[in-house]
Amino acid sequence: MTDIQQPQWSRRRFMGGAAGLATLGSFAAACGGASDGTAMAGAVASSSGAAAPSASATATSTGTVSGVDADLLMQRYGLQPFAAAPANPAVKPITLDPRDPTIFSHVPTSEKICFVTIDDGIDKDPAFIQMAADFQIPLTISLADTLIRDDYAYFEKLYETGYVSIQNHTVNHPLSMPSLSYQEQLDEIAGQQTKLHAEYGVTPYIFRPPGGNYDSVTQEATRGAGLKGMMLWKEAMEINDMEYQTSDHNLQPGDIILCHFRGPTQLKGETMVHMMTHLYSHIQAQGFTVADVTKYV
Repeated sequence: MTDIQQPQWSRRRFMGGAAGLATLGSFAAACGGASDGTAMAGAVASSSGAAAPSASATATSTGTVSGVDADLLMQRYGLQPFAAAPANPAVKPITLDPRDPTIFSHVPTSEKICFVTIDDGIDKDPAFIQMAADFQIPLTISLADTLIRDDYAYFEKLYETGYVSIQNHTVNHPLSMPSLSYQEQLDEIAGQQTKLHAEYGVTPYIFRPPGGNYDSVTQEATRGAGLKGMMLWKEAMEINDMEYQTSDHNLQPGDIILCHFRGPTQLKGETMVHMMTHLYSHIQAQGFTVADVTKYV
């Protein structure tokens, strides 16, 4: 089996100067939490390069996503393909209000689906681009400029797999948003709208506050920046295990899962692919599949 060839991509960016990375450890510690639960087994194989499969995947007779190579997934990651997600709802279960941005951490549904979201942009593992192309499941990434500006091109390659939507996570990743004035919060959010549009041609409509910290002023600044919703989460992925907000430590239909772009420095020597392999193991073991949150919100 061979890797799909890396595509030529439109708004190619050269790597800029090295960004100040001294505070990245504190970002990772503040955004994450202690792991719990039982570790899931998963073989992680190293790979590199980007891929550009079609984003219009459909269900096969076996109930999995068409175009996914089951043998390759088992060889590289020790996992099966995900089950195909149900058809997108004709009416989104959550209606966002641009006049009063909606706060949500869960989507009301009876389907055994969850939503994988990835924040920040600290680590930029080329093997994760290949992983996104291999699994062909939807991912929503919320990016902070201070953590991506050293390599805008990485996230463009990830976006151009066709399985990724890009949302807003501020310019400077302030973990104390409520301590900022309205204008300061507006500058963080609106400034990142401008940067993401300039780099990737996107106009996000969902804002994720750094660390999940917000107040009524944050909502007002989100509205002022033209975004319609504020996305929180129900579970947070650590190195091998998930942190649950419920005592039974189980996914619920419609849960939003938080992950971060992290690498060996933040993951005690493990890779982004290792962490995501364990996340996918958790999801599959509980009989869930992954859907696109932008089709439900």
